[in-house]
Amino acid sequence: MTAFLEKKGVLAVLLAAAGALMAFVSLRPFPGNGGSLLLAFLFFIGVVEGCIAAAAAGATVNARWVGSVRKELLSVTPLLLVASFLLLLLIPFVDSYPWAGRPGIWLRKDFFIGRNLAFLLLAYVTARRFAAAPADGGGTKVRAAWYLLVFVVSQSLTAFDLVMSLEYPWVSALLGGYFFIEALYGGFAVSALLYLLLHGRPPAGNAPGTRSDLSDLSILMFGFSLMWAGLFFAQFLTIWYGNIPEEVGFIARRVSASPLRELCVAVLFLLFFIPFPALLATRAKSNPYVVSAAALSILSGILVERYVFLAPVVRFSPGALAIDFACLLVLFVAVVYKARVFR
Repeated sequence: MTAFLEKKGVLAVLLAAAGALMAFVSLRPFPGNGGSLLLAFLFFIGVVEGCIAAAAAGATVNARWVGSVRKELLSVTPLLLVASFLLLLLIPFVDSYPWAGRPGIWLRKDFFIGRNLAFLLLAYVTARRFAAAPADGGGTKVRAAWYLLVFVVSQSLTAFDLVMSLEYPWVSALLGGYFFIEALYGGFAVSALLYLLLHGRPPAGNAPGTRSDLSDLSILMFGFSLMWAGLFFAQFLTIWYGNIPEEVGFIARRVSASPLRELCVAVLFLLFFIPFPALLATRAKSNPYVVSAAALSILSGILVERYVFLAPVVRFSPGALAIDFACLLVLFVAVVYKARVFR
Protein backbone atom coordinates (compact mmCIF):
# COMPACT_ATOMS: atom_id res chain seq x y z
CA MET A 1 0.00 0.00 0.00
CA THR A 2 2.92 2.35 0.75
CA ALA A 3 4.34 1.92 -2.75
CA PHE A 4 0.88 2.49 -4.20
CA LEU A 5 0.39 5.78 -2.32
CA GLU A 6 3.87 6.98 -3.30
CA LYS A 7 2.76 7.31 -6.91
CA LYS A 8 1.98 10.87 -7.91
CA GLY A 9 -1.70 11.68 -8.21
CA VAL A 10 -2.93 8.34 -6.85
CA LEU A 11 -4.79 9.98 -3.98
CA ALA A 12 -6.50 12.42 -6.37
CA VAL A 13 -7.58 9.51 -8.58
CA LEU A 14 -8.88 7.66 -5.53
CA LEU A 15 -10.88 10.72 -4.45
CA ALA A 16 -12.32 11.13 -7.94
CA ALA A 17 -13.21 7.43 -8.25
CA ALA A 18 -14.95 7.34 -4.87
CA GLY A 19 -16.84 10.53 -5.68
CA ALA A 20 -17.96 9.17 -9.04
CA LEU A 21 -19.16 5.91 -7.48
CA MET A 22 -21.14 7.73 -4.78
CA ALA A 23 -22.62 10.06 -7.40
CA PHE A 24 -23.64 7.10 -9.56
CA VAL A 25 -25.32 5.38 -6.60
CA SER A 26 -27.02 8.42 -5.07
CA LEU A 27 -28.41 9.82 -8.35
CA ARG A 28 -30.04 6.57 -9.44
CA PRO A 29 -33.85 6.73 -9.11
CA PHE A 30 -34.13 4.19 -6.31
CA PRO A 31 -35.95 4.91 -3.03
CA GLY A 32 -33.68 5.51 -0.06
CA ASN A 33 -30.55 6.56 -1.95
CA GLY A 34 -30.82 10.20 -0.86
CA GLY A 35 -31.46 9.30 2.76
CA SER A 36 -28.48 6.94 2.79
CA LEU A 37 -26.22 9.66 1.39
CA LEU A 38 -27.51 12.13 4.00
CA LEU A 39 -26.70 9.72 6.84
CA ALA A 40 -23.21 9.11 5.48
CA PHE A 41 -22.68 12.85 5.00
CA LEU A 42 -23.77 13.75 8.55
CA PHE A 43 -21.42 11.23 10.14
CA PHE A 44 -18.55 11.94 7.75
CA ILE A 45 -18.62 15.73 8.09
CA GLY A 46 -18.81 15.50 11.86
CA VAL A 47 -15.74 13.27 12.07
CA VAL A 48 -13.68 15.18 9.50
CA GLU A 49 -14.40 18.66 10.89
CA GLY A 50 -14.05 17.27 14.41
CA CYS A 51 -10.56 15.92 13.72
CA ILE A 52 -9.34 19.30 12.49
CA ALA A 53 -11.14 21.06 15.36
CA ALA A 54 -9.41 18.78 17.87
CA ALA A 55 -6.01 19.79 16.46
CA ALA A 56 -7.04 23.46 16.41
CA ALA A 57 -8.34 23.37 19.98
CA GLY A 58 -5.13 21.74 21.15
CA ALA A 59 -3.02 24.30 19.31
CA THR A 60 -4.81 27.25 20.93
CA VAL A 61 -3.98 26.00 24.45
CA ASN A 62 -0.49 24.64 23.66
CA ALA A 63 -1.60 21.08 24.37
CA ARG A 64 1.36 18.70 24.29
CA TRP A 65 -0.56 15.79 22.78
CA VAL A 66 -1.25 17.68 19.54
CA GLY A 67 2.32 17.15 18.38
CA SER A 68 1.83 13.39 18.44
CA VAL A 69 -1.04 13.29 15.93
CA ARG A 70 -1.19 16.79 14.40
CA LYS A 71 -0.14 15.77 10.90
CA GLU A 72 -2.59 12.87 10.76
CA LEU A 73 -5.50 14.92 12.07
CA LEU A 74 -4.88 17.71 9.57
CA SER A 75 -4.36 15.25 6.71
CA VAL A 76 -8.16 14.92 6.43
CA THR A 77 -8.47 18.55 5.24
CA PRO A 78 -8.96 17.57 1.53
CA LEU A 79 -11.95 15.48 2.59
CA LEU A 80 -13.83 18.73 3.23
CA LEU A 81 -13.91 19.13 -0.56
CA VAL A 82 -15.38 15.64 -0.80
CA ALA A 83 -18.01 16.67 1.75
CA SER A 84 -18.82 19.73 -0.37
CA PHE A 85 -19.32 17.47 -3.37
CA LEU A 86 -21.61 15.20 -1.33
CA LEU A 87 -23.69 18.22 -0.34
CA LEU A 88 -24.23 19.00 -4.03
CA LEU A 89 -25.36 15.40 -4.57
CA LEU A 90 -28.02 16.00 -1.92
CA ILE A 91 -29.69 18.76 -3.98
CA PRO A 92 -32.40 16.43 -5.41
CA PHE A 93 -33.08 15.08 -1.89
CA VAL A 94 -33.85 18.58 -0.58
CA ASP A 95 -37.17 18.46 -2.44
CA SER A 96 -38.35 15.85 0.09
CA TYR A 97 -37.98 18.22 3.06
CA PRO A 98 -41.39 19.23 4.49
CA TRP A 99 -40.76 22.94 3.87
CA ALA A 100 -39.82 22.48 0.20
CA GLY A 101 -41.87 24.69 -2.09
CA ARG A 102 -43.12 26.99 0.65
CA PRO A 103 -42.61 30.75 0.31
CA GLY A 104 -39.73 32.30 2.22
CA ILE A 105 -36.06 33.17 1.96
CA TRP A 106 -34.27 31.16 4.67
CA LEU A 107 -35.83 27.83 3.73
CA ARG A 108 -35.37 28.22 0.00
CA LYS A 109 -33.55 25.47 -1.85
CA ASP A 110 -30.81 27.56 -3.47
CA PHE A 111 -30.07 29.55 -0.30
CA PHE A 112 -30.28 26.36 1.79
CA ILE A 113 -27.59 24.61 -0.27
CA GLY A 114 -25.61 27.80 -0.89
CA ARG A 115 -25.01 28.75 2.74
CA ASN A 116 -24.03 25.22 3.76
CA LEU A 117 -21.72 24.89 0.77
CA ALA A 118 -20.15 28.28 1.49
CA PHE A 119 -19.27 27.31 5.05
CA LEU A 120 -17.94 23.91 3.99
CA LEU A 121 -15.61 25.61 1.52
CA LEU A 122 -14.70 28.23 4.11
CA ALA A 123 -13.91 25.42 6.55
CA TYR A 124 -11.62 23.91 3.92
CA VAL A 125 -9.82 27.23 3.35
CA THR A 126 -9.32 27.96 7.04
CA ALA A 127 -8.29 24.36 7.75
CA ARG A 128 -5.77 24.45 4.91
CA ARG A 129 -4.28 27.71 6.22
CA PHE A 130 -4.05 26.22 9.70
CA ALA A 131 -2.45 23.03 8.38
CA ALA A 132 0.11 25.05 6.38
CA ALA A 133 1.24 26.99 9.47
CA PRO A 134 4.24 25.62 11.39
CA ALA A 135 3.26 23.90 14.63
CA ASP A 136 5.14 26.45 16.74
CA GLY A 137 4.60 29.46 14.46
CA GLY A 138 3.40 32.81 15.71
CA GLY A 139 0.23 32.85 13.62
CA THR A 140 -0.80 29.26 14.27
CA LYS A 141 -3.13 30.10 17.15
CA VAL A 142 -4.86 32.81 15.13
CA ARG A 143 -5.43 30.44 12.21
CA ALA A 144 -6.65 27.74 14.60
CA ALA A 145 -9.11 30.19 16.15
CA TRP A 146 -10.46 31.17 12.73
CA TYR A 147 -11.02 27.53 11.86
CA LEU A 148 -12.80 26.88 15.16
CA LEU A 149 -15.12 29.81 14.49
CA VAL A 150 -16.01 28.47 11.04
CA PHE A 151 -16.33 24.95 12.48
CA VAL A 152 -18.91 26.08 15.02
CA VAL A 153 -21.02 27.81 12.36
CA SER A 154 -20.67 24.95 9.86
CA GLN A 155 -21.73 22.26 12.34
CA SER A 156 -24.55 24.44 13.66
CA LEU A 157 -25.89 24.93 10.12
CA THR A 158 -25.63 21.20 9.53
CA ALA A 159 -27.74 20.59 12.62
CA PHE A 160 -30.33 23.28 11.94
CA ASP A 161 -30.65 22.84 8.17
CA LEU A 162 -30.03 19.20 7.37
CA VAL A 163 -31.45 17.61 10.54
CA MET A 164 -33.82 19.96 12.37
CA SER A 165 -35.67 21.14 9.27
CA LEU A 166 -36.56 17.53 8.46
CA GLU A 167 -38.94 17.81 11.43
CA TYR A 168 -40.30 21.23 10.41
CA PRO A 169 -41.80 23.10 12.28
CA TRP A 170 -39.89 21.55 15.23
CA VAL A 171 -37.28 23.99 16.56
CA SER A 172 -34.36 23.43 18.93
CA ALA A 173 -31.96 26.28 19.66
CA LEU A 174 -29.64 23.83 21.43
CA LEU A 175 -29.15 21.44 18.51
CA GLY A 176 -26.38 23.48 16.87
CA GLY A 177 -24.23 23.52 20.01
CA TYR A 178 -25.00 19.86 20.56
CA PHE A 179 -23.69 19.00 17.11
CA PHE A 180 -20.39 20.88 17.25
CA ILE A 181 -19.62 19.62 20.76
CA GLU A 182 -20.35 16.09 19.60
CA ALA A 183 -18.12 16.55 16.53
CA LEU A 184 -15.27 17.72 18.76
CA TYR A 185 -15.95 14.75 21.05
CA GLY A 186 -15.57 12.46 18.05
CA GLY A 187 -12.41 14.31 16.99
CA PHE A 188 -10.77 13.53 20.32
CA ALA A 189 -11.83 9.89 19.97
CA VAL A 190 -10.15 9.69 16.54
CA SER A 191 -7.08 11.42 18.02
CA ALA A 192 -6.79 8.70 20.67
CA LEU A 193 -7.07 5.94 18.07
CA LEU A 194 -4.44 7.61 15.90
CA TYR A 195 -2.12 8.00 18.87
CA LEU A 196 -2.42 4.29 19.66
CA LEU A 197 -1.85 3.42 16.00
CA LEU A 198 1.28 5.56 15.81
CA HIS A 199 2.81 5.13 19.25
CA GLY A 200 1.14 2.15 20.94
CA ARG A 201 1.27 1.88 24.71
CA PRO A 202 2.82 4.91 26.48
CA PRO A 203 6.27 4.29 27.98
CA ALA A 204 6.11 2.96 31.52
CA GLY A 205 8.99 5.05 32.78
CA ASN A 206 7.18 8.38 33.10
CA ALA A 207 8.24 10.48 36.06
CA PRO A 208 5.82 10.58 39.01
CA GLY A 209 3.13 13.19 38.58
CA THR A 210 3.47 13.40 34.77
CA ARG A 211 0.97 12.22 32.19
CA SER A 212 1.37 10.68 28.78
CA ASP A 213 -0.26 12.17 25.69
CA LEU A 214 -2.67 9.24 25.71
CA SER A 215 -3.71 10.11 29.26
CA ASP A 216 -4.37 13.70 28.18
CA LEU A 217 -6.59 12.50 25.34
CA SER A 218 -8.40 10.15 27.71
CA ILE A 219 -9.07 13.03 30.10
CA LEU A 220 -10.53 15.02 27.19
CA MET A 221 -12.82 12.14 26.20
CA PHE A 222 -13.83 11.69 29.83
CA GLY A 223 -14.62 15.39 30.21
CA PHE A 224 -16.53 15.57 26.94
CA SER A 225 -18.62 12.55 27.93
CA LEU A 226 -19.86 14.63 30.86
CA MET A 227 -20.42 17.66 28.64
CA TRP A 228 -22.32 15.57 26.11
CA ALA A 229 -24.52 14.09 28.86
CA GLY A 230 -25.24 17.58 30.16
CA LEU A 231 -26.30 18.84 26.74
CA PHE A 232 -28.39 15.72 26.14
CA PHE A 233 -30.19 16.14 29.46
CA ALA A 234 -30.69 19.88 28.90
CA GLN A 235 -32.38 19.16 25.56
CA PHE A 236 -34.55 16.40 27.02
CA LEU A 237 -35.49 18.44 30.10
CA THR A 238 -36.52 21.45 28.00
CA ILE A 239 -38.80 19.33 25.80
CA TRP A 240 -40.26 17.38 28.73
CA TYR A 241 -40.88 20.45 30.90
CA GLY A 242 -42.33 22.56 28.07
CA ASN A 243 -44.65 19.70 26.98
CA ILE A 244 -45.32 21.41 23.64
CA PRO A 245 -46.85 18.92 21.17
CA GLU A 246 -44.52 19.67 18.23
CA GLU A 247 -41.49 19.27 20.52
CA VAL A 248 -42.70 16.19 22.41
CA GLY A 249 -43.53 14.53 19.09
CA PHE A 250 -39.84 14.58 18.16
CA ILE A 251 -38.99 12.35 21.13
CA ALA A 252 -42.19 10.30 20.99
CA ARG A 253 -41.48 9.17 17.42
CA ARG A 254 -38.14 7.82 18.56
CA VAL A 255 -39.01 6.09 21.84
CA SER A 256 -42.50 4.78 21.17
CA ALA A 257 -41.57 1.66 19.18
CA SER A 258 -38.75 -0.75 18.43
CA PRO A 259 -36.04 -0.69 17.20
CA LEU A 260 -35.58 3.08 17.65
CA ARG A 261 -36.38 2.82 21.36
CA GLU A 262 -33.51 0.40 21.89
CA LEU A 263 -31.21 2.47 19.67
CA CYS A 264 -31.91 5.56 21.81
CA VAL A 265 -30.80 3.61 24.85
CA ALA A 266 -27.76 2.41 22.92
CA VAL A 267 -26.79 6.03 22.18
CA LEU A 268 -26.80 6.83 25.90
CA PHE A 269 -24.59 3.85 26.63
CA LEU A 270 -22.20 4.36 23.72
CA LEU A 271 -21.65 8.08 24.33
CA PHE A 272 -21.78 8.20 28.13
CA PHE A 273 -22.38 5.04 30.16
CA ILE A 274 -19.47 3.20 28.51
CA PRO A 275 -16.74 5.88 28.10
CA PHE A 276 -17.44 7.66 31.41
CA PRO A 277 -16.93 4.72 33.82
CA ALA A 278 -14.30 3.12 31.57
CA LEU A 279 -12.06 6.21 31.77
CA LEU A 280 -12.81 7.05 35.39
CA ALA A 281 -9.76 5.33 36.88
CA THR A 282 -6.35 6.97 36.45
CA ARG A 283 -4.73 3.72 35.32
CA ALA A 284 -7.43 3.12 32.71
CA LYS A 285 -6.59 6.42 30.99
CA SER A 286 -3.24 5.01 29.85
CA ASN A 287 -4.49 1.50 29.06
CA PRO A 288 -4.58 1.18 25.25
CA TYR A 289 -7.35 -1.44 25.29
CA VAL A 290 -9.65 0.64 27.50
CA VAL A 291 -8.95 3.86 25.59
CA SER A 292 -9.49 2.28 22.18
CA ALA A 293 -12.73 0.65 23.36
CA ALA A 294 -13.97 4.00 24.69
CA ALA A 295 -13.00 5.81 21.46
CA LEU A 296 -14.74 3.22 19.27
CA SER A 297 -17.79 3.42 21.53
CA ILE A 298 -17.93 7.20 21.03
CA LEU A 299 -17.69 7.00 17.25
CA SER A 300 -20.27 4.22 17.12
CA GLY A 301 -22.58 6.28 19.33
CA ILE A 302 -22.37 9.27 17.00
CA LEU A 303 -23.22 7.06 14.01
CA VAL A 304 -26.17 5.40 15.76
CA GLU A 305 -27.46 8.77 16.91
CA ARG A 306 -27.35 10.16 13.36
CA TYR A 307 -29.44 7.18 12.29
CA VAL A 308 -31.94 7.80 15.12
CA PHE A 309 -32.27 11.45 14.07
CA LEU A 310 -33.15 10.50 10.50
CA ALA A 311 -34.92 7.13 10.67
CA PRO A 312 -38.48 8.31 11.50
CA VAL A 313 -38.62 10.67 8.51
CA VAL A 314 -36.09 9.32 5.97
CA ARG A 315 -35.91 6.11 3.95
CA PHE A 316 -32.61 4.25 3.58
CA SER A 317 -31.20 1.88 0.99
CA PRO A 318 -28.93 -0.76 2.61
CA GLY A 319 -26.91 -1.19 -0.58
CA ALA A 320 -26.38 2.53 -1.13
CA LEU A 321 -25.56 2.99 2.55
CA ALA A 322 -22.91 0.26 2.42
CA ILE A 323 -21.30 1.73 -0.71
CA ASP A 324 -21.31 5.30 0.63
CA PHE A 325 -19.73 4.34 3.95
CA ALA A 326 -17.20 2.03 2.28
CA CYS A 327 -16.06 4.80 -0.07
CA LEU A 328 -15.76 7.37 2.71
CA LEU A 329 -13.93 4.93 4.98
CA VAL A 330 -11.44 4.11 2.23
CA LEU A 331 -10.79 7.81 1.60
CA PHE A 332 -10.36 8.56 5.29
CA VAL A 333 -7.94 5.67 5.82
CA ALA A 334 -6.00 6.56 2.64
CA VAL A 335 -5.33 10.20 3.56
CA VAL A 336 -4.42 9.35 7.15
CA TYR A 337 -2.23 6.42 6.10
CA LYS A 338 -0.38 8.54 3.59
CA ALA A 339 0.26 11.18 6.24
CA ARG A 340 1.48 8.50 8.63
CA VAL A 341 3.84 6.87 6.14
CA PHE A 342 5.35 10.15 4.93
CA ARG A 343 5.71 11.83 8.35
